Amino acid sequence: MKISCVIPLYHAEKYIVETLDSLMAQSYALDEILVVDDCGQDRSAELVQAYSMRHPVVRLIRQPSNQGGSAARNRGLHEARNTWLLMMDADDTVHPNLLERQIELLRQAEAIKPSPVCVHSAYLQTDADGQVLENSEYRGMQLPFNETFGSLLVRNYIITPSGLLLNRDAALEIGGYRTNIFISEDAEFILRLARKGSFIYLDEPYVYFRRHAMSITSDLNKASQAGQAILDIYSIDEIKKAVFERGYSEQKNRLDFITLLYQYQRYTEGFAALEQITEEEFLHSKYFLQAVFYQERQQWNEASLLLDRLISQNHNHGAALNNRAVLYAYSGDSKAAMELWEKAIALFPGYMDATDNLKVWKSGVGDYRFTKRELRKNLLRYS
Repeated sequence: MKISCVIPLYHAEKYIVETLDSLMAQSYALDEILVVDDCGQDRSAELVQAYSMRHPVVRLIRQPSNQGGSAARNRGLHEARNTWLLMMDADDTVHPNLLERQIELLRQAEAIKPSPVCVHSAYLQTDADGQVLENSEYRGMQLPFNETFGSLLVRNYIITPSGLLLNRDAALEIGGYRTNIFISEDAEFILRLARKGSFIYLDEPYVYFRRHAMSITSDLNKASQAGQAILDIYSIDEIKKAVFERGYSEQKNRLDFITLLYQYQRYTEGFAALEQITEEEFLHSKYFLQAVFYQERQQWNEASLLLDRLISQNHNHGAALNNRAVLYAYSGDSKAAMELWEKAIALFPGYMDATDNLKVWKSGVGDYRFTKRELRKNLLRYS
């Protein structure tokens, strides 16, 4: 099986050679590496051109003008000569055995129906220098076809195009990447792909996702807006059907659907639905979401009572700690606020809301920020 690789290139002169080196070091050799230059102003294309002289498997493709990452990926989809493509960003790297293990899993999955359309792995997050960040492992899960779309709607665990082994025909059949979405366009693409065929998961952190100042998702507000834009593509009824098709309990599916209602700003509807959450294992989530409802309505006393109740039962609920700290800050209890923010950051390194709020408290400049969703076990890093 021959594999192509597609890399959109834009202002990545600090990282592109390291990315190419990690691809050249694959134990299962790539047949071709297509680097699509999106007309940046740095030396990225020059470096790739020089690299290709030493490694003919690398080919530089130049876009006629700057058109964005989606257009660059689509160009690679069309020009690749093989059915299976390894997608990469120009600043990430991969483990030497990534491709070998992905192909092994793909061959084992030949009988799965519908046919697999991609293979993705777990991740490790690194800093700008490529050093692995502590507690940064980020894992996905193997899901049956009929549960994948709904699960990705609730929480996308494919956090980067890098390391995604993709069926070219399936990608082209769904129209490739949409060029009118400029942030989280890969997440929107993944949602459409999830309805086309099966996803295969490699439970090894073989993709190294680099976090640095130029990372497009470093702007949390834009990322949040992009997530909302993706949800707006689908109707509430469509989303509800997909969420409840998953093989979880009725209460788990209902709770996850309520979190999506909140993302649609349908707080009153979601709050009313929380009355149906009665099982003990979901009560902490219920209290948290009820508190979010009151925060949105600026009913600070009601929110505080719920957060106090939650924290008394779960001392390590990071989002509750952050939100209660904000309410302490609003009431003038700076000492209590600082203690809760510091505890939240200690529990969840990289917790941006708590980190930024602590900076606002110390400087007196800026606005405090509530967290509206419960935290993942390991957070995506934005610094």
